[in-house]
Parts: sequence; structure tokens; C-alpha cells
Amino acid sequence: MKRRHVLQLAAGALAAPSLARAEATELRAAKQFGLGYIQYILMEELGLVEKQAKAAGLGDVKVTWATFRSSDVMNDALVSGSVDFVSLGLPGIATIWSRTRGNMNVRAAAGLNCLPIFLLTRNPAVQKLADFTDKDRIAVPAVKVSNQAIWLQMAAAQLFGEANYQRFDPLTVSMAHPDATAAMLGPMTEVTANFSSPPFQYRQLKDPRVRKLTTAADILGGRSSFNVVATTGKFRDSNPKLYRAYLAALEEATGMVNRDKRGAVEIFLRATNDRTPIDDIMAIMSDPEVEFTTKPLTIAPMIDFMAKTGSLRTKPERWQDLFFAEAVGG
Repeated sequence: MKRRHVLQLAAGALAAPSLARAEATELRAAKQFGLGYIQYILMEELGLVEKQAKAAGLGDVKVTWATFRSSDVMNDALVSGSVDFVSLGLPGIATIWSRTRGNMNVRAAAGLNCLPIFLLTRNPAVQKLADFTDKDRIAVPAVKVSNQAIWLQMAAAQLFGEANYQRFDPLTVSMAHPDATAAMLGPMTEVTANFSSPPFQYRQLKDPRVRKLTTAADILGGRSSFNVVATTGKFRDSNPKLYRAYLAALEEATGMVNRDKRGAVEIFLRATNDRTPIDDIMAIMSDPEVEFTTKPLTIAPMIDFMAKTGSLRTKPERWQDLFFAEAVGG
């Protein structure tokens, strides 16, 4: 009996390294609402992650997708361990990078897109940003922490001085893009403005009551990444093949979008049950400012602003520190 027990222990010891090297058999990914996540729609609908995982020798990997309204919800899901990959705006990745340094080590694994983003209003009394009053409510994906919320803070600092960067914060309300669009296009409600994203902002602009006040590019002084792809250092280290398979699927989907925009849009409309005419979406996709790319673009201005105003606990020495080395060619 003793000899058999020793042999069992020895067999277990030999098997342990193999088990330790085993990668996850399920990958959980999350996206948000809108055309900016068209690569994710292709990845989900065409099973691209499953395809790349199998090609990497991982066998049949189960991939599940969730849809959240904004980066703050994404961050909570990532930290809680309920998802493996998320899409975040720049404030989201900067915030979670700062909070998880030395433990979960969340960083961006790739860029995702660069999109024109509009601040719209349907209040005829608001002809410029300075015209907003306490009677207005500006819908953003998440107050104080979303891309749109930070852009409003930057705009307020430019208009009223850095000490007044929170001037518009009391006017903001958190709303998912579909809900904000319904509020903007429906009967008059307290929501009189929306900092949105494609295709929702273009749908709103078809209403003669709605007009553009400013854009993210106007506020930033140029184009910037709208979203990045992020995961934890633990997932990356524990699942190197699956990590690379996910990013290979993202690259494949990005290439498909850029090679055949109409085909990609057809899949997007079908998968999301979006009733926007395909020609309207194609007009957006043809805008030279709409770019789907895994390359990070103009990251520093928002990060610098967040550090200056104290909404970012720790400022990275370089914006590249927010990314895993392979994402920025390091």
C-alpha cells in the first residue's frame, strides 16, 4: 500500500507541470454599443476567435460575448473576473491601469478604432457650449469617467479656465447610446444633448431639431483612439496562446472591415437588428475620419488632462506604459 501511494504521488508530481501549463478552454469577451465595435461583431458572428484558437492548437475553445454600456461597467467586470477581454475608452484604461498596478496589472493589448464623435443638442437656446444651463441634461455613456465625460471636462477647462473643468458635470447623465438616442428623438424630455458615437449620432442628426455643437477632435485638437482592447496581465501570462489567438482574430476582423466594408456592415446590421438603411451606414464608413485600426492613436492629451485634474491616481511616465509591450512595438 505504501509503495502504491508513493507511485501515485510521483505520477501526480509528473502531471502537475502539464496541468499548470494548460490554458483556459473558455474565453469571455465584452463589447459596447455602436458601429465602433464592428470588429467584435464579426469576431462573434464568424467565430474568428474559435478559429484562431484551433489553429493555435488549443482545440475547441468556448467564446462568450457580453455587451455593456460603458467603460466603468467593463472595468468592474474585468476586475471581478467575469470577463477576460474588454473594450475601453482612454479614461477607462488609464483608470484601471492605475488601480491594478502591482496586482492584476490591466493594460491595453491593442487599439480598436478612431471615430468622429459629436456633441449634439436639440435645445434651440443652446447655440454654443457656454449656453448650457441647469435646465439642460447631457447624456453620456457614464458620468465623469467615459470618453465623452472627460471631453466635456476638457471643453469646460478651455472655456472657463482649468479651475472650472467640472462646470458641465452636474448636467451629465449616464445613458446607453440607444436609450440616449430614443430620448433625443422622442418627445421633449430633460435630455437636451448627447455626446454619442456612430451610428447613433448620425441617426439623431436626421431630426431637424438636432444639430452639432462640437466634436471630440475639436476639443482634443486632433484625432485620437476612441477605444482600446484590454485584459489582465494574469490572463496574458496564464494563456499566452489564447491571448495571441484573440488578437489574431481581432486583426483578421479589422482586415475584413477594411477590405469589404459593405460586407462587414451587412453582418453588423443583421447581428444587431439595427434598422438603419445600409447606405446610411456606408456613408459613415466612407468618412475618412472613420478608421478601424489596432494601432493606438494620440493617447497622451486625455491622460495628461486626467492626471492634471486628479481623476487619475497615478500618471504613467509614458502613455505606452498603458499598453502591453507588443501592442506598441516594444
